[in-house]
Amino acid sequence: SAPEVHSGEEHFRIEHYVRPYKVPTKVPGNTWTTLFVFAFDTPDLEPQTAKYEIAERLRNLKARTLLFLRNIKEIEYKLPDETDGVYLRDPVPRGQARQVTVIGQNNGQDEDESWLIFEKPLLVPDPKKSGHDKKVWVEIGFKLEANSKDRNESIVRIKESPLVVYFPTEKSTRFGFIIQGPYRTTPSRDNIPKKDDWNTKLVKETALLLVDALQSLKKMGLLTVALLNVLPIRMDDFPEGGMFYPIVKAVRDALLDQELLPTDDGTFVSARNAKLARGLRKFLTHDQLRELFQSDDDIKWLSGEITQDLTPDLRSYLMSELDVEEISPDGFARRISSTFLASQTDDWFIAFYKYLSGQEALWRSPRWAGDSGGLLRRKPILRLQDNKQEVPFRSDGKANAYLPPPEETDFPIVKREIVDDEQVAEFLRRLGLSEPDVFDDIVERVLPKYSRQDVSSITPRERAMDIQKILRAMASDSEAGKKKVLQAAKNTPFLKAVDYNGNSSFKKPDDIYFPDENLKNYFSGCPDIWFLDETTGEKEWEAFGIENKPRFKKFSIDLPEEEKSRLRGDSGHTEDIEITDYDLDGLENFLKSFEGENCQFAEHSLILWNYLLAHFKEGYHYSFYEGEYKWRYYVEKTAQFDARWKKRIVSHAWLPKAGGICPHNPPDLSPEELPESFIRDEKLADLLWMKEDEIKKIEEKTGGKFIPREEYAEYTKWKEQKAETEKVKGSTEAETGPDKIDYKDELEKSFNRPGETELQGQITDDGKVRNPDYRRAKSYEGHKERLHSEPRYNERRKETLRTILEGPDEQVREYLSQLYGGKCQICGKTFPERDGKPFFIANYILRRKLARFTDTPANALCLCADHFAKWQHGAIETENISEQIENFKTELEGGNSEPALRINLCGEECMIKLKEKHLLDLQELLRASESEKSKTF
Repeated sequence: SAPEVHSGEEHFRIEHYVRPYKVPTKVPGNTWTTLFVFAFDTPDLEPQTAKYEIAERLRNLKARTLLFLRNIKEIEYKLPDETDGVYLRDPVPRGQARQVTVIGQNNGQDEDESWLIFEKPLLVPDPKKSGHDKKVWVEIGFKLEANSKDRNESIVRIKESPLVVYFPTEKSTRFGFIIQGPYRTTPSRDNIPKKDDWNTKLVKETALLLVDALQSLKKMGLLTVALLNVLPIRMDDFPEGGMFYPIVKAVRDALLDQELLPTDDGTFVSARNAKLARGLRKFLTHDQLRELFQSDDDIKWLSGEITQDLTPDLRSYLMSELDVEEISPDGFARRISSTFLASQTDDWFIAFYKYLSGQEALWRSPRWAGDSGGLLRRKPILRLQDNKQEVPFRSDGKANAYLPPPEETDFPIVKREIVDDEQVAEFLRRLGLSEPDVFDDIVERVLPKYSRQDVSSITPRERAMDIQKILRAMASDSEAGKKKVLQAAKNTPFLKAVDYNGNSSFKKPDDIYFPDENLKNYFSGCPDIWFLDETTGEKEWEAFGIENKPRFKKFSIDLPEEEKSRLRGDSGHTEDIEITDYDLDGLENFLKSFEGENCQFAEHSLILWNYLLAHFKEGYHYSFYEGEYKWRYYVEKTAQFDARWKKRIVSHAWLPKAGGICPHNPPDLSPEELPESFIRDEKLADLLWMKEDEIKKIEEKTGGKFIPREEYAEYTKWKEQKAETEKVKGSTEAETGPDKIDYKDELEKSFNRPGETELQGQITDDGKVRNPDYRRAKSYEGHKERLHSEPRYNERRKETLRTILEGPDEQVREYLSQLYGGKCQICGKTFPERDGKPFFIANYILRRKLARFTDTPANALCLCADHFAKWQHGAIETENISEQIENFKTELEGGNSEPALRINLCGEECMIKLKEKHLLDLQELLRASESEKSKTF
């Protein structure tokens, strides 16, 4: 069918949807009325169906259809089924735009939208009037919405934005607003020819219009963050070369160069002078921003509504397309300068410190060696009382300023007016600042005086006061304060010392020894050895590093190429890194004293021996036993070699032999051959390559005692005499009885064997093989030599004489097993042996060898291996053990406490848990022994 249109002087029908043909005039009635005639004459469409389809289209027309129709203000329809509807368009001028309200009512459903329409006219040839032009318009429509709370208007993004050519087409623009123009479309209006010159011109004109519209919206107060979200900011929707890309580019250029971006203070800024912030806007004004970035332009913060959470697309567009920098806390910290900080007010610093309290990464403490900590630890962020700026900490970690104390002070302090704010004070404490104290006075005022080249200006009285101040500080309970003083004093020459020639000088603690007579003998003749010459303090100076024994000195050396090659195992090598060695201070000079006649060499030897023992006792690691060679071959590698001091001490004759008159090399002696005044130490003997004492090893293994052959005959004679004596003694033993023991007294002794409860410093080897090839060769040669020198079978057998005690009563173990099931009476633990029986040790409270009557279950405890070892070798302390046993009552006798004995074993409080039977038997054993004792006396 071909619908007819009659309006004013226009009368035509439309065939095939797009072709107009003139038809006879029909008067629609009212002058401003347009008559549409739809003839239901299509053969393949029933009139009823056609009527229904037309009705549906009218119902779905939408009020927005009227938006760009300049000559139609109202559409009203009535359908044969009595349904009706109306669509109204009401335009009013508003600044450079017109505000158009479109209202629709369709079967009771209301529509109401407000739009701002911006237009730009274009002149085109008028086909009806030759030589004349007519106006056409490109237009842009922004949807307006009023806030439900304050009714403030804002422009909002629309979900669907088809290109409008008077009426909406099928072409989507992906904008958040609507553009309209007299574009050339395909006949079906489903597409717009992209390469059409006219269409290209319309797009360019629309781009210009949009930029002008932004300026108008700015004046109207509608250029907000919401409006920016309406603009083409999702660049994935607008590929370069797309039909509407000129509009996208025009917007980007305008935002970049024109002041169109809303700022935090309600003004506008171009993208070139805009900054995004995370938490910094509160205390950095635009003037401070300009100063921070050292810019002549007016740099401003963008609106705080632009965030990753609220406006992710806009934020991404600003940063990626417009190069707007987002100032992170770290970026802000890096830009801070002393000039910038010096120009800020006290109030600004209060806000600044409050901000920093939540940004610990900027000022955190160092976490490892070489870590400098947070960036602001090295920036002058502290405002001092004299209004100067100061860096919080020096390179050595010491504070450059303090929190203000209640009283006046000469120390540099953070400005009182700033620290009066409690949040600020708390932040500065977390930063690491504190009020100045005596320790700070020593570190900042006392010790620096002695680091100057000229210390002659320090009077004796002043120096005495300094020393007393240091000693008082070291006597305090503040471990942190003492540590602070020790660190500063370590490298300060503040202690008075003298050398052998009587020369006096101030020296560092690490350069000084105590004036001990043994040390003076040891260092006799050594140059540049200094002894403490202070009249006060002695023990206190040990904490500073003054030694009472020679120090091990670390130094760098070089090795012959063949030695380095051997240490590398003849493997590859790129470069040497470092070779370090150790020597014992004064050792070379000391060993020379043994080269001539020296009647006191044994006393001198003992001095060195005791110094070496002292180093072991203090728990030194193996590091100073060996030098270290580091080299690189793809990766860093290391190998160890005997330290210089060890080579010296092993290769020189300096150890005495008991009864000897000349010194020996350590490898030529065993520890047992040393004089009695030398304390034996297996680890030290092993370090010095001393000979092992084979006899002692066998005695320890067998429990026997070696008797030299020359003494054997005498021993045999003695044994025969003893046998005769025993015969005589046996005849009277029935009358006199065996030697009596005091069970109660021995019980108290058994439960009270005090001793050390903490492990002493132990020297342990890390077990790492640092030069596998070298160690393999050395180990192999050692084993080979031992195999070669293996003695004959008979040579390893020695004749020994041993006295063996009678075996224990088997009933003791059976008794403990039945009562406790093999579980330890202290910890309750056991484990199954291979035969499935529980493992335990029957531990006698009093040793069996004291008397046979002690071989009874009452005198035994069921213990695990761990607690048995602690009982045998550890410290035991018990209060009133006899009373604990004597006061025990069974439950039937009215006892209400657990049968147990409270003891302190190896420094730990614990209980020996007993069954009633067991404790009762022990109680009666004690009572019986006391009764027997009273009969004796």
